[in-house]
Amino acid sequence: MGRNFSKLVLALVILATVFLASEGRVATDPAVTTAGRVYASLDCAVGWWEQGGDTEGLAIYALASHPGSPNVYAGVWGEGVYRAISGANSWYQTPLGSPTDIASLAIDPTSPAVVYAGTKGGGIKRSYNGGDNWGTATGLEDQDVWSLAVTATVTSIYAYAGTAGEIYTSTNGIDWDLAGGTEIGTDNFYALVVDPQDSRAAYVGTKEKGVYRTTDGGVGWTPSGLSSMTIRALTLHPDDSEIIYAGTLSHGIFKSTDGGASWPVNGLTGKAVLAIAINPRNPEFVYAGTYGGGVWVSYNGGDSWYPMSEPTGRANLVFSLALFTPEEEDDCQVLYAGTTDGVWARAVMPVCVSYLPLVYKGYLAGQ
Repeated sequence: MGRNFSKLVLALVILATVFLASEGRVATDPAVTTAGRVYASLDCAVGWWEQGGDTEGLAIYALASHPGSPNVYAGVWGEGVYRAISGANSWYQTPLGSPTDIASLAIDPTSPAVVYAGTKGGGIKRSYNGGDNWGTATGLEDQDVWSLAVTATVTSIYAYAGTAGEIYTSTNGIDWDLAGGTEIGTDNFYALVVDPQDSRAAYVGTKEKGVYRTTDGGVGWTPSGLSSMTIRALTLHPDDSEIIYAGTLSHGIFKSTDGGASWPVNGLTGKAVLAIAINPRNPEFVYAGTYGGGVWVSYNGGDSWYPMSEPTGRANLVFSLALFTPEEEDDCQVLYAGTTDGVWARAVMPVCVSYLPLVYKGYLAGQ
């Protein structure tokens, strides 16, 4: 009852603030001015970006979290894998050993203590205990593993890996079989996503060749649109695998609602989008990490986008994103951003708009 009442009050605050702004008056609720607009700060979203001090100055190429685990993992270029516990923005280096250039991370959906790290030049490494220890390379030795996806279905494919020009599949996370990719003719497979209902259906994001799709576990790959573009991020809607977001290197974000047959929705035009995260508690909330533009958010499934209160300088180069829900928190989540200046974090809310664009500052001044 108490939480529902708080949400109702919060909604009334939003409506009142919007109404006052439309009348040319500013509400007394505290607000911040960013990029010429007024943003109302709400409840747990008041928390601004904070940097994990143990990662300051490090380049974070990958982030991974799991709703059944208290851990968040960061793949660091040149420093191996770092871990944060219980949503705290304090990071500790795990004993990965060499190689230390981490390009991708993946967590087993059904066993969150099983974590995979894709390295540059050293294949894939795996931990069975949440990063406390790491075994030797579990496959693809000497290869650059730019993307990883681990599945949760009972069909035969357990995991996919994208390298510098080839795609591999595994039924156990140890033995890997070539599943094509060379016929696509790309230098890199930067992104991989798998249909949570059918592990034989997967999408890969390529360098300069757009999106490709398989429906038979990698036996064959067919073009799925956005040809000639470099795709740095792919994300599936958590409840509808027909809805796919693709982040491109120079054309912003595209959205498909028909399983990749068409990509009619384009947002963040002109920006390099390197990471996309969908809020599983409210899939209309979508976050995008950009190269040089910080973090952006959409509250309507990608139709429109707003800048969040992002770090500046080198921390505006965002390579990865991950959402984490602290234990016993229904409404608050932590959004982590992996940048070229470490991991940054802030609280977000899946139940309402965290920073609601109201009106232009000039309008409030009567201009």
